[in-house]
Amino acid sequence: MASQYHDDWQSSKKTVLQRNAYMFDNELMSDVSFTCGESSRIFHAHKYVLATSSAVFFAMFYGNLAEKEFPICIPDAEEESFEEFLRFLYTDACQITAENAIGVMYLAKKYLVSSLVEKCCEILEASIKPDNAFAVLEQAVQFDEKQLEAKCWDIVLLKTQECVNSEAFCSIASFTLNAFLKRKTLLIAELRLFKAILKWTDKECARQGLNIEHDKTARRRILGDSVYEIRFLAMPLENFVKYVSRTGILTDTEIVSILQKLCGLDVAGLKWKEHKMWQPRVVSFSRFDPHNVYSGTIPSRWTEMWAYHGESDALTLVVNKVVLFHGVRLFGSDGGRYKVKFTIKDTNVTQSYTSERNSDCVPGYDVMLPNPIPLLPNEEITIIATIIGPRSYSGTRGKSSVTIDDIVVTFKNAPSGLSTNGTDRSHGQFYKIFLAELKF
Repeated sequence: MASQYHDDWQSSKKTVLQRNAYMFDNELMSDVSFTCGESSRIFHAHKYVLATSSAVFFAMFYGNLAEKEFPICIPDAEEESFEEFLRFLYTDACQITAENAIGVMYLAKKYLVSSLVEKCCEILEASIKPDNAFAVLEQAVQFDEKQLEAKCWDIVLLKTQECVNSEAFCSIASFTLNAFLKRKTLLIAELRLFKAILKWTDKECARQGLNIEHDKTARRRILGDSVYEIRFLAMPLENFVKYVSRTGILTDTEIVSILQKLCGLDVAGLKWKEHKMWQPRVVSFSRFDPHNVYSGTIPSRWTEMWAYHGESDALTLVVNKVVLFHGVRLFGSDGGRYKVKFTIKDTNVTQSYTSERNSDCVPGYDVMLPNPIPLLPNEEITIIATIIGPRSYSGTRGKSSVTIDDIVVTFKNAPSGLSTNGTDRSHGQFYKIFLAELKF
């Protein structure tokens, strides 16, 4: 709200920043004012401050066609977003949240305030979740923010099921749906994906006032060419017949052609392409060289002898790009039996294993997840193994990072208190990490 004028207010403001902050939304010396959308609130501002921050405002106030009528209405701005936008111009700081970041960024782009755009992108990148990923994605595309767009796609493609279940998915534009369906790798069952597409289609029909009960071709018209990106040929025949054929999305001729293809017949001119099941190439990242691996039977001068008393070995790792985490290889002893509880993120695997020597002649056993877990770039992930069993081999002089192809894995000490059995970045458990690169 506008501050009240009082004599000698300058004396209490020791810096330029403090004096500028005092003038924010202040009627004192104000020579321009704004309103936003339907709001009746009037924002008081100062042409000099705005024009020195924005080339657009400079043209508005000092150009040949300078604005002369006030207040100036900004019809496409929300009151909260405009307030924080103005605050930034006066103080170089503002209260950007996940809720208002898109609105503030829109204004920053519109008035060419690049430093504020960067701040908004940072907030949005940190706040992307499955329930808002599609909404942020469309804004990133609109604003041509490539890095933000890439981060959104990472979330969408790694947590596809959660993203398509969100309300944001039902509100995306048709071009976004098409771009989504064109992606090579989608971690979701084809039937679940089809049901999500159908939900989007019905919501879009409702927005356009189309009655799908009376207009049997409405769904197909809404989908347009995106229908050819739906992977009908990857569905089991039973699912196609039960869930797809009666939706009105396909013509009778198309249904027959797809059925013939699903039954193994050649169909000329079919617009749908066969999608081969994507099989990830799993590679192992060894954090110890074989000559730095030691047996638990070596004399006590070796600190690398590893025993288990119900405590946990933990390690933090960071990857440079999107990958799937499949599991780890743990050190063991020759023929030893181990019971392991392995934890990563919200996933736990508890199982018994028999240790055997691998091609490196190092005894151990592979602890693999039933379903791989996606890891995002620069995300710090801590893996924890609680082991019961005989003394095992262990490693020393561990590598700080390992590179295979263009995947880089960096190893760090786990947060304090998690690795109670002694494993750290340079020695202990976790001989190998199994990862697969996602091909988008």
